[in-house]
Amino acid sequence: MKSRRRGMSGADFAKYCLENDEAIPDSSKTLGCKPLHFEPERAFGRMEYNPGPNSLNPIGGVQGGFIAAMLDDTMAFGALTGIGGGYVLPTLELKVNYLRPVRPGRVIVEGWLVHRGKSVAFLEGRLMDDEGNECARATATALIREYR
Repeated sequence: MKSRRRGMSGADFAKYCLENDEAIPDSSKTLGCKPLHFEPERAFGRMEYNPGPNSLNPIGGVQGGFIAAMLDDTMAFGALTGIGGGYVLPTLELKVNYLRPVRPGRVIVEGWLVHRGKSVAFLEGRLMDDEGNECARATATALIREYR
């Protein structure tokens, strides 16, 4: 994937992610990640996750770190469809607001680019349960680096 991704436009990166399982990192696959929709002109992405029983906390909800990971992944993928596939966005800072418990099963996560500077990107995202209830919101600051 490395050589194929270098220099890839945002639109090409979005198409690549939707059509190729290898575009999704193993860490995302652990949570049942499936890309659903990208809008490169808006630097926006929507992904489905299916956290299972191995992601639960002692009271039966999805553990907060897994929720943060789903938001972090989706915000970066959404932003990269606008920035281009030849980059990576390592997270500098991530803030998550947990609004309601997340149960195991299908969740939908949306992420988008709010602002792009020369070397820093500002991202936002939200996670909804299968009924459309918003369960978590996030903001992040990420570096913009060439993919090597």
